[in-house]
Amino acid sequence: MKAHLGEDQRDVLQELMNISMGQAANELAKLIETKITLSIPHIVSVTPEEFARIFESTDVNWFTRQSFLGGLHGEVITLLSKDGADAIASLMDYDLPLDESATEELMLELANILAGACLKGFTEQLGLKANLSMPTSYFPTAEKTDQFRWDSALLMEVEFNVEQSEFRSNVLICLEEHSVQSLIERLNSLLE
Repeated sequence: MKAHLGEDQRDVLQELMNISMGQAANELAKLIETKITLSIPHIVSVTPEEFARIFESTDVNWFTRQSFLGGLHGEVITLLSKDGADAIASLMDYDLPLDESATEELMLELANILAGACLKGFTEQLGLKANLSMPTSYFPTAEKTDQFRWDSALLMEVEFNVEQSEFRSNVLICLEEHSVQSLIERLNSLLE
């Protein structure tokens, strides 16, 4: 990656991510009336090969992806655990057992809530706008590493855990190379 985050920039970015991911957790917690805990944001530069390794968990996760454009360009990838899906579906008033159609609807609804709140909170704090597309199901086993849109990416990840359930979700905000430079410029202005 040509653009490199310094320690101060990474600290500011981590704090911005904490705030935006907290907003996303609150959105979901209000909907399901259950406490949600968050991990500390993990921020790392990745190559396409490293990025592809994230998707080796297709037996335990469903995946969605949403692109965004505006002041920043990239994708939000949401990993949703298969464990605990019935519990979260019940909290969201879905009829059980979930059939294939209801499972996909639940997955897309959860991804939209989490990814939408995460990206909105993140870009607003930076004074940027980003338009997020609707989520689509994503089947990474059908993808090849060279089909990803970047040679390298800044990956920002937070894990959401729903109490009283085994359900968890990881939201990954992936920024394209040219957006990383825009992000660094915004972080620098916050550090001044």
